[in-house]
Amino acid sequence: MPEAKFEFSPSAAAATSLRIIAAAIVCASIYYASSIVISLVCSIGIAFVLDPGVKLLERLRLPRWLGALLMVLLALAFVYLMVYLVYDRTVALMDDLPKLAARVRQIIAHIQVTASSLRQSTSTILPPSTEANIPSVRVEQESPWMQFLLRGIGSLYAFTVTVMFVPFLIFFMLTSKNHIWTATLNLFSLEKRQQAEDVLRGIAKMVRGYVLGNLLVAAISAALITPVFAAIQLRYALLMGPLAAFLSMIPYIGVALGLLPPLLIALVQYDHMEPFLTISLTVVIVHFLATNLLTPKLVGHRVKLNALTVTVGMMFWGWLWGGIGLLLAVPLTATLKAVCDNVRPLKPYGQWMGET
Repeated sequence: MPEAKFEFSPSAAAATSLRIIAAAIVCASIYYASSIVISLVCSIGIAFVLDPGVKLLERLRLPRWLGALLMVLLALAFVYLMVYLVYDRTVALMDDLPKLAARVRQIIAHIQVTASSLRQSTSTILPPSTEANIPSVRVEQESPWMQFLLRGIGSLYAFTVTVMFVPFLIFFMLTSKNHIWTATLNLFSLEKRQQAEDVLRGIAKMVRGYVLGNLLVAAISAALITPVFAAIQLRYALLMGPLAAFLSMIPYIGVALGLLPPLLIALVQYDHMEPFLTISLTVVIVHFLATNLLTPKLVGHRVKLNALTVTVGMMFWGWLWGGIGLLLAVPLTATLKAVCDNVRPLKPYGQWMGET
């Protein structure tokens, strides 16, 4: 009987090694240049959202550069309006932060005293430790939560400088869209250009629908939550309502994040349970309605990711960019799936990431 021979292909092994090295280089690049990459990703997403408005202005005989300028100014005016509406409450909250922090420390101190009393009461039952009492030294560090939230943006100064370029990036992307689109397609061979164009159009449609749909869902949720907070006279209700609605849009952990800010304010404001129950029930019920009624209607199945893929994507982007990574995890993972769905060798991965 002839012996079976197993041939080893050096070229296949080398190609696999190069892919792994390339993936590692890409991950390292987007990690260390996170503030630049995040600004570019956000600029591209906003440009996708504003592009239909620019096209509409073009049909009205306006030059494209003028339409792009008007849409960018309109977006900046919208952001300014949102900031103006919550500015007074935000300033008041910042002024009251020392008082709120003092109240929280007082509550924590009361809990520590109670825990110390419990330890003393149990020490009469349990035998005393024979270990010597060694004095401990406490080193004050930055809060791990703050480190997590700021991980992707680097230093605050560098991030501020980078964000200042975002309106200019959006304007240039909108103005030069046709040139950028053609130049990008020219990077591919003739037989793959149609495939690349389908991928880019699919990504643009997905991002546009996802962003606009979720903004509308968040606005409706805020319109339902804020009056309830105002009715129970919660401090900074105009700020806490939209914040709870926006944070609750994050998959899986959104409810906990949405509940945290108003409950902290209620902790230092109220000394009875009814407001806590009202806040919790309101946020949970609105989140349930948004997830099961509003999101399927307004966002639909544009993302088409299964639960496991969303979870892994949130873990990866959260680890890479912190809090901002959690916000961008779903659209970035959906973009990766759109690429896999339209590239023949990667289609099995796209099917694995998609819904059944």
